[in-house]
Amino acid sequence: MSTETLISAHEFFAYHQLDLNFMVILEEQGVLETITIGPVRYLHPNQLVPLERLIRLHRELAVHVEDLDIVAHLLERLEQAQEQVSQLQNRLAFYEPTSRS
Repeated sequence: MSTETLISAHEFFAYHQLDLNFMVILEEQGVLETITIGPVRYLHPNQLVPLERLIRLHRELAVHVEDLDIVAHLLERLEQAQEQVSQLQNRLAFYEPTSRS
């Protein structure tokens, strides 16, 4: 994979004014995956939105970094449940008779 599409973890966390220890904890919890090329660690672009959401939770709601994995799991389950509700609503709409005026 080309480093042109990857984001330097050091630059990302410096931009967000966070210590790299934040990244290490998220990696240990399995919430974040980094790519190491030589001495430099990178983030894949598809991880930026969820990572920035966790950073906002950490800052705005004072969620401890050690608890972010639980919050990430709950958010993932919530999104899955919302998707399932949407699919079921679509199926129900298919079987409901259309109203005739």
